[in-house]
Amino acid sequence: MSNASGLFCQTCGSETPESHFQLTCVACGGRLEVRYDLDRIKHAWPGLPRGDSGRSVLHQWLDLLPIERPDLIERVSLGEQTSPLIRSSRLGKGTGLDDLRFKLEYLGPTLSLKDRGTSMCALKALELGFHTLCIPSSGNNAASVAAYAAKAGLSAVVFIQRDVSPAKVLKILAHGAKIVRVDGDMSAAGDVCRGLLKSRRWLQCGGANPYRFTAKRTVAYEIVHQLDGRVPDAVVFPVGGATGIASAHAGFQEMVQLGVIPSAPRLLGVQLAACDPITRAFDAGTDELPMLPHGRSVSDALLNAVPFYGVQALRAARATGGAFVTVSDEECVTVVRRLAREEGLFVEPAGGVSVAGLLKLAAQGRLEGVHSAVCMLTGHGLNVPTAAFGVENLPDPVAPNVAAAEAYLDTL
Repeated sequence: MSNASGLFCQTCGSETPESHFQLTCVACGGRLEVRYDLDRIKHAWPGLPRGDSGRSVLHQWLDLLPIERPDLIERVSLGEQTSPLIRSSRLGKGTGLDDLRFKLEYLGPTLSLKDRGTSMCALKALELGFHTLCIPSSGNNAASVAAYAAKAGLSAVVFIQRDVSPAKVLKILAHGAKIVRVDGDMSAAGDVCRGLLKSRRWLQCGGANPYRFTAKRTVAYEIVHQLDGRVPDAVVFPVGGATGIASAHAGFQEMVQLGVIPSAPRLLGVQLAACDPITRAFDAGTDELPMLPHGRSVSDALLNAVPFYGVQALRAARATGGAFVTVSDEECVTVVRRLAREEGLFVEPAGGVSVAGLLKLAAQGRLEGVHSAVCMLTGHGLNVPTAAFGVENLPDPVAPNVAAAEAYLDTL
């Protein structure tokens, strides 16, 4: 038996047992969250996480998750494990911080942060009797859903926006998912997916899914565990749909309630200039997100004009003394190249946005009192390999002899 006590509506307060699962509240259509018995979780402390970091995160954080059948973990797991938290070697020196670390969430089985939440959704699909997973996605989430559906023996239908990296599409196809490429942006793909859900019993694995959200909150526990119980002064997130920063806030606040940490870190959100409704709302001091037609960008992963957890992200930043900031494509690409050459980390543009934002905040003098920070790196460079390193940079071939090689090296 899990420590979850059911699904709780954040709008009207009604409770729904998991056995009657709906994506949103049946009473008012509001957002559902998994509610836990914190006394039982506290009783399990300090036995968390379970086992070593080589086991699935679903097993490691079993006491924090709504899993009724742990025997199903092996059936869905693709090896999703604790993601490394490594100290910066060179980039951190330009921030004025004493301790800058990178959380390598892009080292999941499908090369992005999405696997932490998708593994939970696949398991709940088996528990609740769903046979098909679906999702609207800019690419990474669709690839994750396709892979986990394949492992669990489920079908997958994914709705992707028009502009998606070919590398991501090939990953989806490789796993046998059905792809609907919508001639529009993420919002349009989401509208089509929601429309089809009205007449189909599919488990939607993005946006409103409370199981995805609750699984993603474990990254907060993981950071504190990896720092031997310490809390960094700040944690920096790239923000599109805003699930990452909102779920991490839930995790940190839960740890405060459990008495595990004294307070949550400052949560800093970073958006791209091509689509930054949350930053604009933060700067305006409002919870009203402006409707923005987004432009084109080197990143296909963060252009979410209607972020599902936008308001929660704003409240998370404000409640923790954090901030939101916008970075340009140029700033993002520069950081992607620096991460590769100065830290040995190859990330896609969306994966490097957090570092670009931290550097900008440092340059603006907005990190007063921040001595330690964790930047979330969320997508592998192989997902969009030419975004920061174009094919025009491929070297010309040289003759197959030492003299030719030496002559060529002298020109570099």
